[in-house]
Amino acid sequence: MSCSYPFAEGRDTRKDFCCAPKHPKAKKIILECGHNPQPAIFDVDDEEICTDQEFVLDTVRIDTTCLQNPIVKIDFSSLIVFEVEGEGEEGENEAEVDLLFELVRICNGHKEVIQSWRYEKEVESNAEIEVETSEPFTVIFCDRACPGCCEYKMIVKGKEFDGDIDELRIVNPVLTALAQGMCDD
Repeated sequence: MSCSYPFAEGRDTRKDFCCAPKHPKAKKIILECGHNPQPAIFDVDDEEICTDQEFVLDTVRIDTTCLQNPIVKIDFSSLIVFEVEGEGEEGENEAEVDLLFELVRICNGHKEVIQSWRYEKEVESNAEIEVETSEPFTVIFCDRACPGCCEYKMIVKGKEFDGDIDELRIVNPVLTALAQGMCDD
């Protein structure tokens, strides 16, 4: 049997479009979505953000017991929003935000930061204009985990802030995990 694309040469060949499967048996795939996502709303006192604040944005649990040599793909997305207040008629206000996002894996009671990402942003506000910055923050990470039940958490920490910042929030956090066995038949 020869393979051809559907509707080749004016005939309907949909039946032989996928002549031979790429894998004799489909691999097991597990998809888990985060549960109880929480926005991070940083405390601001007199236009200064209190340092050393930490928030768990989302958590996902995935059980790879049935997979051989599992690989876990973690996807995280959120929206970072902050506001900078203008200084006055002729003044400028420059604000800087420095955040640290950490992906934590907890397996068999062992907790480990397996990857971290920095978010650094500088915004200027002229005169009396208030500037609101809103931009997505997304990461993708692949983890070679041992078979078993693991929990992944995305944590954000405030590292350094400069300037007059009225508000800083991380909203709409979403954490998902997709796992597949590398040696499964």
